[in-house]
Amino acid sequence: MAKAKEEFEEVSSLEDELSCPICLCLYTNPVSLSCGHSFCKQCIQKALSAQQQSKASYSCPMCKIQLGPILELQKNFQLCSIVKAFLATTSKGKQGKSSPEDEERVPCDFCLDQPQPSVKTCLTCDSSLCQAHLNKHNARASQKDHVLLEAAVGCSAEERKCRQHGRLLECCCEDDREYVCVLCCIAGSHKGHSIVTLKEVHDKELGVLSHTVKQMQENESALINALEELQKSENQLKTNTKTVTSQLVKLFEEIRVEVNRKEQQILSDIQSNEKKQLAGITKLKKKMEQKRDEAAQHLQTLQKMREQPDAFLFLKEFKLAQDRIENQNFKADKIKVVVAELDPARMKKYRSLMSDYICQLDLLMQEVHSK
Repeated sequence: MAKAKEEFEEVSSLEDELSCPICLCLYTNPVSLSCGHSFCKQCIQKALSAQQQSKASYSCPMCKIQLGPILELQKNFQLCSIVKAFLATTSKGKQGKSSPEDEERVPCDFCLDQPQPSVKTCLTCDSSLCQAHLNKHNARASQKDHVLLEAAVGCSAEERKCRQHGRLLECCCEDDREYVCVLCCIAGSHKGHSIVTLKEVHDKELGVLSHTVKQMQENESALINALEELQKSENQLKTNTKTVTSQLVKLFEEIRVEVNRKEQQILSDIQSNEKKQLAGITKLKKKMEQKRDEAAQHLQTLQKMREQPDAFLFLKEFKLAQDRIENQNFKADKIKVVVAELDPARMKKYRSLMSDYICQLDLLMQEVHSK
């Protein structure tokens, strides 16, 4: 039983070595490039054709070495013979890999007909790899030390590399406020500058994030308090209007015959004043509610950033969030409510002087509205 298992593992290992790195099947009509890597003739022709359509120079899909404008695909007779011997011995061929569930992710750079979602990005090879091609990639001893990152939409490998040296951006120059690689710090234009690691910048910005979260919480609390005050003003205005209206209705009932027209005019003025002030309060409430909702949304976004494990993505997203918050005003606005009141002493006096009161009604209402 153990011997059978050992033989199976040997056959599986040999089968992997005799598989095309593009289609992952046993080589069919294998050809070799000048760099020494071999592929199925049809696979490499499709890959090179895709490079030509994108107006890129020809390069090996494995090592990215430039191949020049004129290509010669040399048939690998020895590899072809080995594959035939292997097939004759095992009586089976490598079947195509089944497609995983489609996801909204970066496509694999090595899949041709139907690119599969990539699971890792190799910064050394500058390639995105699906699980099958990642296994091939990791199986090679020469690629064990390559830098692999989680494949992420919205963040390309080029963003993480130094444009001058092509190395991974692992540091930050505090003097120039730029992300740099190790070579930039040692022998590049940032030599002698104040250099810190991305981890240090990440930890520092986490502190800024905490301060921003606290500030947004205070803004949200202030907006909630302002809305409560507005609600109190609205209730006070409605109650006061109801009281004044009741007083005036009672007064006008006593002098209905003589002041009916004036009664309607005064009540209309009061309702208009209420409507005008309520409209202002309603408008301000909507504005405050919008600010509150925006503050809550920003707060949720900032709190979610705590879970971002990728320092680069965190810094990128947090900078955008800071810019959005700085461009918005979260201060609470207030409105002054004009409260109408009637003087009971004057009302008593005007009842005794009915004829004079009719002439004084306009003056009275002017004084009420001016308070």
